[in-house]
Amino acid sequence: MTPTTTPGVPLDPLAERALIAETLIASAARLMAVRDELELVRGVCVAMCGASQHIRLAWTWFGDEKSDVIQPQAYAGVASDYAARTLIRRSRLTEPGPVFRTLGGKAPEQFPVSLDSPYGPWRELAQAHGVRSVMAVPLKSTLSGMGGLFVIYADHEDYFHEVGESLFTALGELFSSVLTSLAERTTLEQAVNHDALTGVLNRHALPIIERRLLRRTPSDPLSFLLMVDVDHFKAVNDKLGHAVGDQVLHKVATALRGVLRPDDSVMRWGGEEFLVCLPGTQHEDALLVAEKLRRAVAELAGPAPVTVSIGVAEVMAGRALAASIDIADQAMLQAKGAGRNRIVYRD
Repeated sequence: MTPTTTPGVPLDPLAERALIAETLIASAARLMAVRDELELVRGVCVAMCGASQHIRLAWTWFGDEKSDVIQPQAYAGVASDYAARTLIRRSRLTEPGPVFRTLGGKAPEQFPVSLDSPYGPWRELAQAHGVRSVMAVPLKSTLSGMGGLFVIYADHEDYFHEVGESLFTALGELFSSVLTSLAERTTLEQAVNHDALTGVLNRHALPIIERRLLRRTPSDPLSFLLMVDVDHFKAVNDKLGHAVGDQVLHKVATALRGVLRPDDSVMRWGGEEFLVCLPGTQHEDALLVAEKLRRAVAELAGPAPVTVSIGVAEVMAGRALAASIDIADQAMLQAKGAGRNRIVYRD
């Protein structure tokens, strides 16, 4: 296999450093307009790899410093296929730890790469892409226990010594701030969008779910809403106390989640009501899911066996989601009026 690096391209360290820096500065305004943190990091990697004829790959990872697995999250370069399929396990790493040794460290480390590299994947990079050196920059987070890596692959043995580490450590500091911001926002969204009692989503998450449900045209995939209400829940609280009532709600929420697909969502709508969202679902499947939910709750064991009444409504193209939720709610009330522990569909 012939290396994809351009043979005979000399390395001018000062020109290389200036070119990368100028490219990043020139693209800064465009990159800073990107709202997704990982896309911002990827954009920087794309700009850097595009500016240099010698950087073959750059990738980043961010997560728990004690994680057993590292998998690139944002990457760019002609060797991106390597990053896309790279999964490094701490427990299975028998070589000298070219990545995990840097994770959690205070300083970047450089590693030589050759056709005889002891680390197998790097032998492949040396052959396929002419990689001769790798630099791993630790990412530092203000969140306790979180860390990350910024890893760059170049086609010259002394590339990082000659060009200088400072350019890449500076990018590492930038990535640290960006990825810490992502982690903080994710943690905040988790707290804001989830119900503390049941662990399912709450109403604050509806704008996020809405994007997956709304149908702009009749040809868009069907979506359905299920309003699920626990029958006679007030009697449970009155007779057995609110602590038991809380246990019941938690068990019902767990039962609902156990039936749903990964792309489905369930949120606590209020009190003893839950809204189940089924994107990309056919009419008969929505009714089948509703029946599975009804049965799953009815079969729950516990201090207070309960049932649920379920209203089903289709998310119509051109109709506001709030209107579809209202129709599902009306269908649920109709199910209660008809004797509870049943399902009613309304269009």
